[in-house]
Amino acid sequence: MKSASETNTEVSCNIVPTDADTEMGRRDVKTNAEILKESWSRRALIVAFVSLFAATFVLSFIKYSTKVYDAYATSAFSKHAALATANVVYTIMNMVTYPVLARLSDVFGRAEGFIFAVLAMALSQVLYASCQNLTTYIVGGIFESVGDTGYTIMQQIFIADTTSLLDRGLWSSLPESVTAIPTLYLGTIVADSVLKHSTWRWGYGMWAIAMPFCAAPLIVSMFVLQRRAKRNGYKVHTAWSRSSGNEPIIRRIYRLLWTDLDLLGAFLLVLGLGLALIPLSLTGSKNSNRWNNGSFIAMLVIGLVIVGVFLFWDAKFASVPFVPFRMIKERTVIAACALSILDFFHYSCFTIFFPSYLQVAGAYSPGHASRIDNALRVSFQIASVLVGILMKYSKRSQIFVFIGVPLVVLGQGLQIYFTNVHGNGPASEVSFVTAKTLVGLGRAFYQTAAQVSIQALVRREDVAVVTGVYFAAMNFGSAIGTSVGGAIWNNLLPSKLKEYLPASGKSQAMAIFKSIAVARKYEQGTPMRLAIDKSYRETQQILAIAATAALAPMLLIMFALKTVDLSKEQLTDGDKSSTELDSTIAKRDLK
Repeated sequence: MKSASETNTEVSCNIVPTDADTEMGRRDVKTNAEILKESWSRRALIVAFVSLFAATFVLSFIKYSTKVYDAYATSAFSKHAALATANVVYTIMNMVTYPVLARLSDVFGRAEGFIFAVLAMALSQVLYASCQNLTTYIVGGIFESVGDTGYTIMQQIFIADTTSLLDRGLWSSLPESVTAIPTLYLGTIVADSVLKHSTWRWGYGMWAIAMPFCAAPLIVSMFVLQRRAKRNGYKVHTAWSRSSGNEPIIRRIYRLLWTDLDLLGAFLLVLGLGLALIPLSLTGSKNSNRWNNGSFIAMLVIGLVIVGVFLFWDAKFASVPFVPFRMIKERTVIAACALSILDFFHYSCFTIFFPSYLQVAGAYSPGHASRIDNALRVSFQIASVLVGILMKYSKRSQIFVFIGVPLVVLGQGLQIYFTNVHGNGPASEVSFVTAKTLVGLGRAFYQTAAQVSIQALVRREDVAVVTGVYFAAMNFGSAIGTSVGGAIWNNLLPSKLKEYLPASGKSQAMAIFKSIAVARKYEQGTPMRLAIDKSYRETQQILAIAATAALAPMLLIMFALKTVDLSKEQLTDGDKSSTELDSTIAKRDLK
């Protein structure tokens, strides 16, 4: 059994000094960054990052190409409408995977986290390619959500482990930016070619081979890190390795699951978020009338209560909290998560029907409408790299939040006017692209800066979890925004159609509401089409107003973020003294 003096603080990559180093005292406990500098060679870092880019490129290709196959796969089972049900499951899995996998990577290691994510992604493509029914297809989607989300959070944790605060803004954005822009367009081209010359099953299956192959160098590099660290006098410090060789196996399993993994905390978090997200996702964009069902409200309330119980458990009773309460008390973490929730609420609320609006009221083709909306994504990816460079040389993060948030509000606010200019029609394509670009620029500025800020201000062992919570907040805001946007659209558009359609066409109001194809079949300039266009413009304008109103609090919340000097490693109370954590682990081990 280890004594308190023999127990060392866990750092974010799970590596601590060996017993020989404990004689030097806690003052010589190496930080995560110091361990990596001593253990990694320049060549190893180059190999790891090249592999990271390669794996991210393949993952981006998977995301943007396989979406084309979804309709064909579900249609093969005559279940095309089931895509909505599948998306409910995927939303929930995305939400809960971020903090769960971040926690698991802290206990078992970074290499193991990457292996788990890559295997889940590969298995999802195998299930897609071989599915013979809808159930297998949805199970494949669950593994894809876990794999995609898991890889994203592990990528960010790996970058946080291997870069300084000055460089982190740039490197946290660079892999996604470099790979997403070309694959955003090339992915659909590849998908079209696969469908033309082969089948959708091969379109899924080929990625099951490519993804593990491209990720292998990165995973090998991570294991090399752990081996070199051991050679330098360090060892991987997991829940299992702390156990005495004479300790009963049942006791070791108990400590791993109950204490180190905080299994009860994880269960409460997953259950609470799941129950809260199910009604939000099922009502979604097209089923807002389901809020009349009392069971939906009950699930939402029970889910929020369970989340509250989870927070109480972690704050008062958990020996090693799943989400450390000290992290929740940090106002910058709360502010950054609040900014993400409001931003993604606004985006989902406004954008869920924006392409449909462009096709009907703007008379754009489906592809043209998508390209207008993609202006936000492209500008975000480019600006993320730019702000990372600016943060490196300015050595500040808060100023970019102050720039980014107003840009997001301005870009979205302009669309209140652009969606229905003088009540007569939509603005030009250039106007919408400009507004979307402003939103993308602003989002890139504040998100990149906020992520680096929260990583800088929490204890080193909390970096993985705080990054996971930050990404989970985005999904939570998106789920709520989709539900609210759907409720507004489903209540306003039918009533406006009934009001504006000529008497001879009022009977077609619901058919027009339910199908964009029906709405577009009426010729431009006819009384029917003018009424339809007006209904779409006014409804989308209300969504723009609601989205802008949701953004308004961000102008105040952004001042809650602390100023971070990126030229200095931020020392929190937990970093200044490891006594509290050492004492907690020691007491637990002595029980």
